[in-house]
Amino acid sequence: MRAQRIATCGFFTFRVFECVDERAVLGTLGIPNNYTMMMKNFSRFLLAAGILATSFLAVNARAAVGDIYETNEGNILRFRTLGGTPTTFVTGFTNPKGLVFDGNGHLYVADPGKSSIIQFTVPDAAGVTYISALNAPTGVALDNAGNLYVSEAGTGNILKFAPDRTKTTFAANTGASAGLAFDGSGNLYAADFNGGKIYKFTPDGTKTTFASGLNLPAGLAVDSAGNVFEADSGTGNVNKFTPDGTQTNFAKGLSRPYGLAFDSGGNLIVADNDSGSTLRYTPDGTKAVIFQSDFNTPAFVAVEPAQHHLLNISTRGFVQGGSDFLIAGFVIGGNGPVGTKVVVRALGPSLGAFGISNPLPDPILELHDASGAVIASNNNWRDSQTSDLTGTGLNPTDDHESAIVTTLLGGAYTAVVGTVTGAPGTALVEVYNLP
Repeated sequence: MRAQRIATCGFFTFRVFECVDERAVLGTLGIPNNYTMMMKNFSRFLLAAGILATSFLAVNARAAVGDIYETNEGNILRFRTLGGTPTTFVTGFTNPKGLVFDGNGHLYVADPGKSSIIQFTVPDAAGVTYISALNAPTGVALDNAGNLYVSEAGTGNILKFAPDRTKTTFAANTGASAGLAFDGSGNLYAADFNGGKIYKFTPDGTKTTFASGLNLPAGLAVDSAGNVFEADSGTGNVNKFTPDGTQTNFAKGLSRPYGLAFDSGGNLIVADNDSGSTLRYTPDGTKAVIFQSDFNTPAFVAVEPAQHHLLNISTRGFVQGGSDFLIAGFVIGGNGPVGTKVVVRALGPSLGAFGISNPLPDPILELHDASGAVIASNNNWRDSQTSDLTGTGLNPTDDHESAIVTTLLGGAYTAVVGTVTGAPGTALVEVYNLP
């Protein structure tokens, strides 16, 4: 047992009597998932306790892209990218765990003590209860369409909430479900804390065991190459798994790593709970201490991404046919997990009404990503996505024209317009950012 320590953080005064092993009590769950990720044997004296019991208080709402956010007892702490003493972003939680940014100005936080997911706007830190009546929510993740996934440790389920908050059960029997993370192909990885496993779920929910024989896996993170990183809190290691499941040790000698997150530079941020450390590892494994204190009890981490931005664009040109296309490039800014919804149109026949001579009689549209791969295509817009397009009010007026509605992550894209019949003509390609 450690000597009594007293620390003050914002509106909270902590009187900590010992640094205990949280592993045996990682949740408030019934058999077989009887665990809670929370510290015990501490007293918390609150100023304005009656207010904080029912609301969240923004202590310091100034934020910036690349800042590191950390759930820490009843608070979310924020660190600048270069480290240093953290500030309190918001307080008033009971036992916050997983957190995730959507890249569109919102932060979602799981608080099993309140049985809720709390949504905050960034940077003003205005918080509302987004989802309630959950059973020990621990991990959170977002897919690129904006669906929120929550690991419910009390039931072993992974719940899926659509942007309108419609709830479905995405997966069941995931054990003591903890950290969640998506890869770039839309596969979801889930850590089974007590079972020592990582499960992989394809977008349609097909479940396989990705890794086993682990020792209390907590947080997960996936890099841009699809490698999965796991905080093995029972051994003090951070393990790395290639997409085919090959395991290597990325970092070792930590005390009890919980949360993992990547920044935009590919550096891995690690919350080491028992040592009170928030750490940064470069891609080659070089370690740096962002912050360390005996009063620090970090749980999970997230890095504030740049928000997605796209201005509506259009370009007009002549499509000769053969290998002669109209090409329009555009860039989606930002690096959050939730993409930006866009409509891409290729117009031809309707241009005659605007005085364009020789309009392209039958355009065909392809959308390519930065690697050149075709990610969507359309000939006549009514062939697919009819209801989605008419719902935007941006559907073409001629049935021979092309349109695609899709959600895109940050990156460079190319819209390519060709001719179906081989007949040449003038075409217009447009990209619209949807609200």
